[in-house]
Amino acid sequence: MVNWTVLSRRISGPWPARKTKLNLKSKRAILLGVIVSLSLLFNLAPVYAEGGLRITNSSAQVQFPLTISFSVTAESGVDITDIRLHYKVLRHSFADVTAEIYLQFVSAPEVEASWDWDMRRTGGLPPGASIQYWWTVKDASGDQVETGPFTLPFDDERFSWQRLTQGLVTMYWYSGEQAFAEELMLTIEDALDWLEADTGAILLEPIEIYLYANSQDLRGSMIFPQEWTGGVAFTMYGRIAIGISPDNLEWGKGALAHELTHLVVHQMTLNPYGGLPTWLEEGLATRSEGSLAYYYVNALNQAIYNGSLISVQSISSPFSAYADLAVLSYAESYSVVDYLVTTYGKDKMLELLETFRAGASYDGALMEVYGFDTNGLDQLWREYLSESVGTITVGVASDGLSRRTIGLSSRT
Repeated sequence: MVNWTVLSRRISGPWPARKTKLNLKSKRAILLGVIVSLSLLFNLAPVYAEGGLRITNSSAQVQFPLTISFSVTAESGVDITDIRLHYKVLRHSFADVTAEIYLQFVSAPEVEASWDWDMRRTGGLPPGASIQYWWTVKDASGDQVETGPFTLPFDDERFSWQRLTQGLVTMYWYSGEQAFAEELMLTIEDALDWLEADTGAILLEPIEIYLYANSQDLRGSMIFPQEWTGGVAFTMYGRIAIGISPDNLEWGKGALAHELTHLVVHQMTLNPYGGLPTWLEEGLATRSEGSLAYYYVNALNQAIYNGSLISVQSISSPFSAYADLAVLSYAESYSVVDYLVTTYGKDKMLELLETFRAGASYDGALMEVYGFDTNGLDQLWREYLSESVGTITVGVASDGLSRRTIGLSSRT
């Protein structure tokens, strides 16, 4: 049994991922699909220590998306007593996080040791992620040798990917003609233009988007996916994985705009101190999709009529798992953001994002930019709603830039 210890921990919990729900008529079990084994063998020149200790070989084998198997061989004139694997996942972070694994083996002058990273226990990685790893080995004489770092790509090799790049966006797809990819790239450019015109938010760093031919292929790239998962934004990795088929293209365009907004807002506000209120993140993302879907409008109008609106303070936290409350939370988030952008303009919204980037609290950021806190926003927003029931639409950004209206069947 392998004994291992993580010396440094991530500054936040599991790797963030935002999921888009796919509209399904029936529930069914989802298989992870075919697991492709990708062997990357580094036949490195032996690495020596002065006393004759050397690492003779190192390898890493990927079984996407479940495991990575690391192995090393070493030899010395005396018993080898300690072998450690060091690795880190390359992603956006304010901490240089390295995991250190102590491998168990029988001491001898010649040894081979291995360790399996089982992502079913730790959580998975997105397609295209990169892992950097290296080895240190010690022997009974006290000599120590260390390899240089290797970079291991965590690729989904089940498919033959094609690539299309426009500006800071690179898209990968394997099913469909070039025109299919170009149409979705146009959707991405349109969404980015809309977001900049509406809020001033822009992409700051390159991102990658993986287009799967359908939701089943997408879920085959994930660890224990929900059967309704249609798309995921891995904000800390600057990646989106989404399943879009030609017969669900309109849903795909809206979902892609939604998840793209999460990446942009994450880049604009990334800081080591705290995140954004959920209503702001989801409101901006929902607003980027186009017209608010009828069921959100209905839920919002019904809550206004019944006096059952959820407070802005409450939707600052993660939304309810109950479907009806979640629908209302998304509708309200859209409406709150719509109120702020419509009433105060895009410059104030950009200032709000920049204030969060500086590490401000929820109330602190609102007070600095708008002059009211969360409770004050709740009161003003309710007054705004009383004047606009039944007129909730979107089609023109705050500076007058029009965009295509995108019909949606489902969303995050």
